[in-house]
Amino acid sequence: MNQLIFSLLIVTSLCGQDQGTFLQEKQDNKIFTIKLKETYKIVTAKEIYDFLSTKQTYFRQQTPINIQEIEFGGYVPKPQQNEQKKETSLKLHNFKNTQFTGPITVGDQEFQVIFDTGSANFWIDSIKCKNEGCKQHTQYKPSFRANHLGYALNVQFGTGDLNGEINSDIVKLGEIEVEDQNIAEIIEENGSVFQNSGFDGIVGLAYPSMAAYNFNPLFDNIIKEKKLKSNQFSFYMSNQVNSYESQITFGGYDVTKLDGPIHYHPVIDKYYWMIKAENILVNGKDEGFCPKGCKIVADTGTSLITGPFEDLMKLLDLTNINDDCSNLNQLPKLTFRIDGVDYDLDSKDYIMELKDDGTEVPLNNDVSASAFIQGTSKQCIGAFMPLDIPDPQGPAWILGDIFLTKYLSVYDRDTNMVGFGKAKH
Repeated sequence: MNQLIFSLLIVTSLCGQDQGTFLQEKQDNKIFTIKLKETYKIVTAKEIYDFLSTKQTYFRQQTPINIQEIEFGGYVPKPQQNEQKKETSLKLHNFKNTQFTGPITVGDQEFQVIFDTGSANFWIDSIKCKNEGCKQHTQYKPSFRANHLGYALNVQFGTGDLNGEINSDIVKLGEIEVEDQNIAEIIEENGSVFQNSGFDGIVGLAYPSMAAYNFNPLFDNIIKEKKLKSNQFSFYMSNQVNSYESQITFGGYDVTKLDGPIHYHPVIDKYYWMIKAENILVNGKDEGFCPKGCKIVADTGTSLITGPFEDLMKLLDLTNINDDCSNLNQLPKLTFRIDGVDYDLDSKDYIMELKDDGTEVPLNNDVSASAFIQGTSKQCIGAFMPLDIPDPQGPAWILGDIFLTKYLSVYDRDTNMVGFGKAKH
């Protein structure tokens, strides 16, 4: 058991950078579907890619960077397009098995970004950054349409922090275009998690109350400009490695990816996509995790299921996962009970097997792998990690990609609800 707990502290996520398929837009109801490809690649880095914002500070810079020192790109503005959108194709790829990334255009450059419901700022790797981690990625050069604002921002995530400067430029997501989108240019990265990553930025999809300086996040500007019929987006995460089925959909959800109804739950704090669970059960038994209910965050930027440290350690004791995988058939069912709806996770949903080459893979390919760590053959690990979210939002549990693979998730800003429906795999 000690080995298992130690292993939790060195969990990492898989890196992969293959091209995916296409974004398909439904003209009649303005639904934009982005399909993602799953990739598989061995890595031995020792971080988990967790982008739930835990703290941020921001202030107006006293000595902003001289914009004349920056080489501009060559963006040429296009004529205003009619609101009736045409069919659009956009290639995407998946960064590791649970961090689904896709291209977004800033100015005249394309970047691979993580669409993250656990943060609200739009980060992009900047040409101003001199860290080695920055130099390994595409670095943003302001276009001729950029506006130099010079607001400073620091955000701490679960596994590192970023320092940046907020400016603005034109942004395109397929045929969705926002002309004056605020962007936090990454000036400094702290934490090798960013250096070892295969993405150039993070697009925060949480509520604007989390965003710096009361600037609108990207999705809020899309709402403001009435780009979609329904102001919602959804994630479907395929459980098949190297598949082309995973996707993010803007303007609705893909009913063909569902294996049952969607149940909606009200957001209790318009900061994260936070809802309230009545209980967390182990084999149907109340173990005291939620005496007054539990705060639950649906977060596409976190790979695992996380919980407050003491609760998570208790959960590990109750599951009692043998390192040699010998008790898989005896492991308990975990249930998140939310508004009377039970969302179950069986052992195949939350256990990863360590292979001879040091990778962690899903059991029988029934779920997508959420973490890859160094290890020996015939070992198993639970897809859990302790993470203490500070007040006032915490303490809270995070339903990361392990949960969001089994359940398609819908994020509705019209009704301020989160919906879950069993995904079809």
